Amino acid sequence: MRMLNTTNHIFLFGFYLIITSTLNAQDTTNNTPETPNFVPVNILPQPEASVTINQDPRIKMLLDIKSKMEKDGEFSDRYKIQLYYGNLNKANEIIRASKDAFPKWSSSIQWETPNYKVWMGNYRTRLEADRALKEVHTKFPNAFIFRPEKK
Repeated sequence: MRMLNTTNHIFLFGFYLIITSTLNAQDTTNNTPETPNFVPVNILPQPEASVTINQDPRIKMLLDIKSKMEKDGEFSDRYKIQLYYGNLNKANEIIRASKDAFPKWSSSIQWETPNYKVWMGNYRTRLEADRALKEVHTKFPNAFIFRPEKK
């Protein structure tokens, strides 16, 4: 029985050592204060950027000419309304009447051998031309919409 007591004591002593070492390992704390993992940085405001463009003043003039030409339809496919096709005297009468009746749209006389045409407007879309034609038909019932051919 004595042997059993010695074995029990060794077992209890080993168990005691394991428990105390485990508890001791959990209780150990690092008493040194933690240092942060970042370094403070002074952030300065960004300076304002500026760009200086030096260009020839004729560029502005050319851009103005180009925008006028686009507005007048010299670069793109536009719609016009033809009011008349025939002799010069009647074409002059029609253009005067069109300028009086519809001053908001420009009118011009075009010559195509052997007759003259009276054209009105310069419309970007077919819808815009259709709306104008509805008004124009009150004064010129034979008017029609077309797209002039590029020369």
